[in-house]
Amino acid sequence: MVLGVNPSDDHKIAVEYLKANQVTFPNILDTSEAAGRAVARYETLGGMSAVPMTYVIDRDGKIVDAWYGYQGDRTAKALRKLGL
Repeated sequence: MVLGVNPSDDHKIAVEYLKANQVTFPNILDTSEAAGRAVARYETLGGMSAVPMTYVIDRDGKIVDAWYGYQGDRTAKALRKLGL
């Protein structure tokens, strides 16, 4: 499953972007302070921050891999770790 999380964009801008780019996976848009704090807790690796941030999580909730930005083959490699 792919799930998008957006804690910062205006609702109208986010929806327009998703439609314009034909995004079909579910997205959560929550700009509340609580959502911002929750995302800030998990959005960094090694003290850096970037968008997008990708996590591949197994069925047990363990993070298999995580990275910043677009990294072509990295998704396929992470999915192979899961046997997919």
